[in-house]
Amino acid sequence: MFVAELEGSFGSHAARMAVHFPQRSYTFSELEGAARRVAAELRSRGVEPGDRVALLLDAKEPFLLSYLGTLCAGAVALPLNPGLKGPELNYFIADSQASAIVCDATTAALVGELRAGWPWVRAIVGADDVLAGRASTAYRPPDVKPDEPALMLYSSGTTGEPKGVVHTQANLAHAVRAIADAWRFTADDVLVNVLPLFHIHGLSFATNVSLLSGSTMLVGDGFHPVRTLDLIDRATVFMGVPPYYYSLMKRDEFRRRATGWRRLRLATCGSAPIRPEVLPDLEEILGRPIINRYGMTECHVLTSLPIDGPWPHGSVGTPLRGVEVCLRSDSAGAAGGSGEAIGGNASQVGRVFARGPNLFREYWRRPQETAAAVDHDGWFDTGDLGQFDDRGFLTLAGRSKDLIIVGGFNVYPAVVERVLAEYPGVRDAAVVGMPDADRGEQVTAFIVTDESALDVKRLRTYCRQRMADYQCPTQFEFVAELPRNSLGKVLKRELRGAR
Repeated sequence: MFVAELEGSFGSHAARMAVHFPQRSYTFSELEGAARRVAAELRSRGVEPGDRVALLLDAKEPFLLSYLGTLCAGAVALPLNPGLKGPELNYFIADSQASAIVCDATTAALVGELRAGWPWVRAIVGADDVLAGRASTAYRPPDVKPDEPALMLYSSGTTGEPKGVVHTQANLAHAVRAIADAWRFTADDVLVNVLPLFHIHGLSFATNVSLLSGSTMLVGDGFHPVRTLDLIDRATVFMGVPPYYYSLMKRDEFRRRATGWRRLRLATCGSAPIRPEVLPDLEEILGRPIINRYGMTECHVLTSLPIDGPWPHGSVGTPLRGVEVCLRSDSAGAAGGSGEAIGGNASQVGRVFARGPNLFREYWRRPQETAAAVDHDGWFDTGDLGQFDDRGFLTLAGRSKDLIIVGGFNVYPAVVERVLAEYPGVRDAAVVGMPDADRGEQVTAFIVTDESALDVKRLRTYCRQRMADYQCPTQFEFVAELPRNSLGKVLKRELRGAR
């Protein structure tokens, strides 16, 4: 059970430093005390075990205390992006039926404007109350069961309305432990966390792993190309997303300072694929491989490259402890389908399915969508496409929703994007399918280039030399930059709407 393991870690590492924020630090004992005071305050304001508590905070210190306090109250933590606008916030609060909202100076005005439309919300708690550490009642340990919810995160909604992904105490505990084991976290580690805490990457892959392993976390307000380097100087682990690495590589200071990182043992990258042409230079600078991994809101981390290698180019590695991953032919359609199992056939791309104790329990109040995503044997349809090599290493080929069908042939965008990225002068590339009267769809490439004029004719020839004709882009669009979310994922729906 996650909250029990969390409190066990607090007790085992009581005197050790748990987290350094820019303005304040906490030992594990101090962090536990602060979390219990927040839990008592929430209970005094009517929050009951099982209630959803929306965390809408820009500042990370009150966010973390509120998150831990929610868990210690036996309630369900619901992290939300503090940058949400009115209609988006209204959707999440209404859909989740959150009983309480914790907000700060950045978000309080919007919450106040919308509050009258949420009669089910029993409490609005300010960040100042969280930081003050006052509680009107004594802390009462929650009586929660392993199969009860602990965390709810909304999916990105790239293929429809966002859905609340419910993680139980048990599956959250297993998922976090599996990550810690795969990446060999110990109490001697020092983790740099400049990721947003409202996202599963910064909250669970980083924060939860650090807290349960008894390591120390250096928390930055956000990524900054200089201040982040200052933190890495003191660290053993850095977790990043592609835009962070791209920004660092533009600075000569990064190359110079990296030579002094004797303690840094692990650098990971996730949330979006890193450009393959960047990796050799980046890994040379760091003096170690970037450990790529594959995860999502519903499952946490599914696969990871092993720390000791091998590190196949472009692969996301092998399944973590307790996790099963298989491929099915795309005729499966959805999780309940009967598509042929592909297994370890290295020559075939298939839909990625996953199963294990790390899997989420349900989509909040959406039983039909849950049943459509998870079959009766417990296999979850990730919506991704991939293939195994002969050693069982998984390489992703894109999202099944992004699959392009040209004249009856399947085109996997990730395959085309890797070819384009290797062409001289191409800094970034994304491929989408556009309607075509004759062949159903055509392959359209959006290119970011550092050159004033890229020779399209030569680029077409280059593609034809490396891919089948039906895979080659028929249209090239040159753009200043690709639309991405805060973690670096390309927003392909915006590219489709751009033409």
